[in-house]
Amino acid sequence: MCPNSLLTILLPEHAKLWPMDYKTFTLSNIKNALKIHYSAPLQRTFGQFRLGAACFFTGGVIIWISQRTFEASVLQELVLLVGMMLAAIGFFIAMMAQIRHIIIRFVDFFND
Repeated sequence: MCPNSLLTILLPEHAKLWPMDYKTFTLSNIKNALKIHYSAPLQRTFGQFRLGAACFFTGGVIIWISQRTFEASVLQELVLLVGMMLAAIGFFIAMMAQIRHIIIRFVDFFND
């Protein structure tokens, strides 16, 4: 695996355990990758959820500020666009973390 891959940057502790080399997508490799992904501690997924919620809140604040402080102009629309993009990215991150959190709880429940 490339040392500067996205996986190594985002999940450095799982980079050595990752079974896939991106050239062989076999069922066992995918199954092992999912097992590693869904055996992460809940603190990690909660941290991802907090990151998403913070981005969503920050985007909402930017939207509110652009509506309250700027006159109707291109600048206001650009600031609004940045706020909406940040809110959408935060929403996506928070929802993906929440779904991962739920799946981890199901996996832990059925493995015990």
